Amino acid sequence: MASKFGVNVELYNGSLKPYDIENSRPIAIVGDDDTLDAGLYIYSTIEDALKDVGAGSIKNALDDFNATGIHTQIILSTFKLSTNENEETKKSEDLTSVLNAIDALKKAEVEVMAKPKFILAPEYNDAGVYEKLKQLGEYLRAVYAIEVNATNETEALKEVKDLQTKTAIISFQKVIRIDKVVRPASAFLIALYAKVMSETEYGFSQTYSNRVIGGITGVEQKVEFIQGVDCEADRLRGDGVTCIIADDGLRAWGGETRDEDFSSLHTYVIFYTAIDTIFKAQKSAIDKRMRDVLKNVVDSLEAFYRRLVANNVVVGFNVTIPTDINDNQTISEGKIYIKHEVQEMPLLKNITNRIYRVDAYSQVLIEEL
Repeated sequence: MASKFGVNVELYNGSLKPYDIENSRPIAIVGDDDTLDAGLYIYSTIEDALKDVGAGSIKNALDDFNATGIHTQIILSTFKLSTNENEETKKSEDLTSVLNAIDALKKAEVEVMAKPKFILAPEYNDAGVYEKLKQLGEYLRAVYAIEVNATNETEALKEVKDLQTKTAIISFQKVIRIDKVVRPASAFLIALYAKVMSETEYGFSQTYSNRVIGGITGVEQKVEFIQGVDCEADRLRGDGVTCIIADDGLRAWGGETRDEDFSSLHTYVIFYTAIDTIFKAQKSAIDKRMRDVLKNVVDSLEAFYRRLVANNVVVGFNVTIPTDINDNQTISEGKIYIKHEVQEMPLLKNITNRIYRVDAYSQVLIEEL
């Protein structure tokens, strides 16, 4: 209680949480395991996870990640395979289990104190799985992998014809792991992207495309890639399918979405990372007096975007509090609308060299004499 006479000193914290970018990007694997009980598990390394799991699709995916040499947190969402002897019933029960295991990752942040930023359910190629992964990807603002059943360009394009995705890495090729085991490409593509993001604080503004993939020695379904002409790799990439091409190593070739709003996965990752950062930083301003914190909110936002500009994440920005939507009624209700105008740094995707044959330099031959 303050004294009635004399001097009182009151200390308040007028600052907000800093806009710190979360660089922890755990990978979540959904699959079956014959040892672990159904549920969520988290491990600091792939090696730790491999010690606990038994046989199943989880073990197969962990072996894939282990081959790439990636070091990251791993979240497992496991289930038991059905033991029903009826083939159709078993298939239906397994599908229900994998869908429930995908849904379980919504509670990962509460149960295992980590939020997945990459998600995959390898070996479970079903339209229902694709849709459930899409829902979870949007819910968690995470990148996820889809494996479509195809062996060539025509089949792959047919499989994705009705898919609408924002942050999916779609693939169809099978790869040869370093231990000669043939595996789907999805885990290797996810590992590549996770590695790229973890290399620097602003690695999320980079892409996995046109980079050598670790952990593999070959590809079973070859995709034609020829510079300067229409080819299979470009057509597939244009329709949102990531390919593995042989060009100075085995490289990923993709990064396009199957979405009406943004054509590049890179765009979604940048803005989703910014959104997560803003959520975390501005949370402490809620239920504070508006005059105490509003200017600080805007100033901190501008400082955050200046950092993104300085690190080539965005080209430019403008943060305002428009008076036309912030009227007396909304302000009196404690609501504030902040307008962000932001342009991300584009990726260079095409270079056109125009070479003209001329004869204007012929006299140089005479001058040399």
